[in-house]
Amino acid sequence: MDGALMVKQFIAGSCYSYILSSNGEALVIDPHISLLDEYSEYLKKNKLTLKFVVDTHTHADHFSLAAVLKKKFQAQVLMSEKAVSSVADRRLKDNEQIVVGAISIKALYSPGHTDDSVSLYVENKLFTGDVLLIGSVGRTDFQNGSPESMFDTLQRFKTLPDETAVFPGHDYHEKHSSTIAKEKVENPFLREIDKEAFVKNMRAKVIPKPFNIDNIVRVNQKGEAAALEMITPEDALSLAQKDPQVKLLDVRSVLEFNQAHIKDSINIPINMLSAKLGELSQIKQSYVVFCRTGNRSPMAADMLIQSGMQAVKVMQGGLTRWQKEGLPVIKGEGGMSLERQVRIIAGSLVLSGILLSWFAHWAFILISVFVCCGLIFAGLTDNCLMGMLLMKLPYNKKLYKTTSGGGTCSVGG
Repeated sequence: MDGALMVKQFIAGSCYSYILSSNGEALVIDPHISLLDEYSEYLKKNKLTLKFVVDTHTHADHFSLAAVLKKKFQAQVLMSEKAVSSVADRRLKDNEQIVVGAISIKALYSPGHTDDSVSLYVENKLFTGDVLLIGSVGRTDFQNGSPESMFDTLQRFKTLPDETAVFPGHDYHEKHSSTIAKEKVENPFLREIDKEAFVKNMRAKVIPKPFNIDNIVRVNQKGEAAALEMITPEDALSLAQKDPQVKLLDVRSVLEFNQAHIKDSINIPINMLSAKLGELSQIKQSYVVFCRTGNRSPMAADMLIQSGMQAVKVMQGGLTRWQKEGLPVIKGEGGMSLERQVRIIAGSLVLSGILLSWFAHWAFILISVFVCCGLIFAGLTDNCLMGMLLMKLPYNKKLYKTTSGGGTCSVGG
């Protein structure tokens, strides 16, 4: 049916965004800075006109693509009436309707994570931004966030039909959707009926802030991502080959760089970049910044520009797109990921326990039992004790100490 609602989910790391469409018109929810090509290709393939861009709140952990999409597609940017934004064209009130094709989408004011949070409700589908997550909720210590408001928002969500599908703005465990009925049972925050206990629990949580949070909020409020010059990997290679003053700046971690990197690229992990800004600005070179997929590089480019450097570009899609286009990389020995180390050690211990119990003494089977229990515990809690122990080894400390730190938008990570 032409007027039917179509939903497409896009994933960039732990960030989820969506395109809703009907009758040739489309609306994108929480567009991510690294996904311009993916959105553009989807719109073109399905012959869709992008009518609206909705940021459910002012993001504090990644750059929004809203300002870029507004500039490219002449789409209207919609945000809450509470949002501090130079990008928004229309301010959404509670229960306001947004018409896309033959469908009408209801905006629900849903403060808690921030005071400018809105959710979208259409045809028993709820797009919750960072307020309600799968098995968790958003933290409440961002822009005027409030655990009291969060509790009230969750109680409102609980009145929606049980079959309502929940599509969050983040998930850190590779779950793509849920339902109100499931969250009522499995989400401890949605199960809580005592507001005082809920607020006390939320205020007791101390979570690291996302890396570079103040700059990210500034860029998203002012729409400064639209000013970043984005180029393709092929253009980046061409520039570097033609002009020795153009340097490819890799802001991934040392571990990522050692595993694979571009010839003659400079590696400065993003969380070490601020200490190098003076040195980089004195060299008087131009920089094309890149990371793995395109999430960290715009942040790094903004840091360079804010320090006074103007000849800065961002390579779209990062090293992932570079390799996908068949461009050359140098593969080094790098380091073995913690996940692989855990697999090898766990497998070796299980096998050793079995062999020793067979050839030496039956009690050695307890080694295998202990390891299996540890893996089950890791799966249930998402906390791997073996991985924590391995992180204490000098080898791993050296490899992982330069990875970008910072917290998530979830109280449960």
